[in-house]
Amino acid sequence: MSQDYVLRLIEQVAQILSAVIASQRAGRNDEALEQIRVACQDKVGIPLEMVGRSSPETLLHLLEAGSALRHARAVILAELLIAHATISKNAKRHGDAMIARAQAYALIADALPYLESNEQSIYREKMESLRKD
Repeated sequence: MSQDYVLRLIEQVAQILSAVIASQRAGRNDEALEQIRVACQDKVGIPLEMVGRSSPETLLHLLEAGSALRHARAVILAELLIAHATISKNAKRHGDAMIARAQAYALIADALPYLESNEQSIYREKMESLRKD
């Protein structure tokens, strides 16, 4: 896979996350969840329902299928899970939020050594935030 493809994928996910956040702020949580579901399937290749029922280890195994993009997909899935956790927390589904945060943390921890140094510092901060929530 080319670096350009990975950058385009990341840009697309950034746009999706921006739309998710806008939907959340407007109080349209169902719409935000649907955007996450679609992005999870289209960009990561794993249905969100399966993600929610999977351990972090299982998720890492599922991501190995696309080994060339494994770490990029792990970070993308982690970002989607962070958004999902926020929606779940706001909806008082604390168990779902906790699971999504734990999954996101594990995915980031796995991908961290493969990220650029500036990205590592960003994701270390995100991991710290996930630990505190």
